Amino acid sequence: ARRALRDAGRIERTRLERRLEKLIALHFNAKGQASTNSRAQPSRRASSFFDIDIKELRNLDAADLWKNMMQNQITPGSKADIRAQEQSITPWENDSDVSQCPLCSASFHPITNRKHHCRLCGRIVCSLPAKRGQRPVTCSLLFIADKKTGKIEEVGEGVDYGVRRRSSMGPQNKGKEKEALIEEEKFLQGVRICRECSSILKRQQHRQEAFHVPTYARLYEAFINLEKQIEDALPVFQELLLALNNDDQPTAEASAARKRLLEAFSQYDSLAKRIRTLPTPGPGSSQDRVQAAILTRASVFLQKHMFPLRTLPKPKKPISSPITEAETPVIDPDSNLAHVLQPLLEQEALLESFVEEAKAHRKFEDVQTLKSNLREIRSEIDKVLANADYEVHRQNG
Repeated sequence: ARRALRDAGRIERTRLERRLEKLIALHFNAKGQASTNSRAQPSRRASSFFDIDIKELRNLDAADLWKNMMQNQITPGSKADIRAQEQSITPWENDSDVSQCPLCSASFHPITNRKHHCRLCGRIVCSLPAKRGQRPVTCSLLFIADKKTGKIEEVGEGVDYGVRRRSSMGPQNKGKEKEALIEEEKFLQGVRICRECSSILKRQQHRQEAFHVPTYARLYEAFINLEKQIEDALPVFQELLLALNNDDQPTAEASAARKRLLEAFSQYDSLAKRIRTLPTPGPGSSQDRVQAAILTRASVFLQKHMFPLRTLPKPKKPISSPITEAETPVIDPDSNLAHVLQPLLEQEALLESFVEEAKAHRKFEDVQTLKSNLREIRSEIDKVLANADYEVHRQNG
């Protein structure tokens, strides 16, 4: 019995999900609306008087006769046509069979509490706001779907049982064309469903969110993976440094490890800056704060982990360098010296990666220019370190 109930629930849920897809296609699919509006008119007469059986004519009064004629003269794309298509998707409950809302027991009234049909199950419910003790939540809700992306969004009550699209334009988009502003204020018709059918809507929203991952979320995942790779590679690099035994020249393995780390740091920095420059709903929004926090995290990470790369003796470095690697002071990442060196070290790492890339593409003129810039950066770094060493000796002396 339990399995039968579970199967019945799954069948009912599947049926409601199909109805939801049809309703979205009916109301928010541009192609579907175009095809509905362009349906060919019937070749018979517009008046339905000639379609009425003579025998039925005797049993109809003037009001019923006029009603039948108007029902058969529905214009494609009109409200009456949309309603007829909605009823073909979901059978509606008869108005005369219901006198109060089945969810909150509020009595219906033609003016103060009108009847509304749920477009998924066909049941009649109210649209009254939430009220403590009677309606903890509303008995029905409206939703819209984006015609391009199909994204479903719940919206509040509006004029004439419709809704207005919530403004999503930030201050940075004020210069957009007037057409975008007109579209932003365009009046939309919401589709109503009851509270008990809202789980079907939320289920569909969850599926959409699972398939449509934001760009910054995908980049952040790559950012975290790269950070983990760097953290895993740093201990290996430190072991290679200890194995040098203060040799003048590094081993090929240590040089290759340093090169890989520099390239990883360059990619890490580029990813953080790319995430920060992605468009956001507006300054101060949650997404904007998240992207700013990611850039801050990257800066702290670079300051903390890029300094060990300076301890590896560079090949072909002149012996007469004013500051030897053995004399390089241990730098506190939180010191003023660290903040001065940080941008210089980042530039050095980027230039080294650019030099290797230019060599790989055989752009020898660019290689010479980049090497010249690299020498200037290294000279500036040596000056900063020399001044720091001088200050240390002066204070100790």
